Amino acid sequence: MEPILNRNEYTYYLVGNVDDFTERLGRVVRLGKEEIAVFKTTDGQIYALENKSPGPRGGTIAEGMISGEVLFDPICDWKISLTDGQVLDPDKGQVRTYPVQVLGNEVRIGLLTNGGGLFHE
Repeated sequence: MEPILNRNEYTYYLVGNVDDFTERLGRVVRLGKEEIAVFKTTDGQIYALENKSPGPRGGTIAEGMISGEVLFDPICDWKISLTDGQVLDPDKGQVRTYPVQVLGNEVRIGLLTNGGGLFHE
C-alpha cells in the first residue's frame, strides 16, 4: 500500500473503506508497530486511538462500546473521549490518538513521519 505524504509531518495510510467499519464497534488495524483501534460513530465520524487501555489493569480498548463521542473502556469501564483520547472525570489518563482522513469512501490514518501519533500529557 502506498502512503500519501502530508505536509503536516504525517504519512497517511489506507486502512479500509468507510463501510468496513461498523458503527459503535471498534476494529483493530495495524500500521507497522502500531496497533490502532478504529471507531465509527452513529453520525459517521471515524476516530483512531492506540489500542491500549490507560487503566491500571491494562488490556485493549477495541472491544469497548461507544456512545456519542465517548468510548467505554471494556476493562475498567472508564470513559474516554474519542476526540482527544482524554479519560473523563473522575478518572485520569489519556490514550494516544491518530488523525483520520476520509477521502471519498477511503479511510486513512496518519502516523507521524518519524513514527507515533498525537499524545497529550
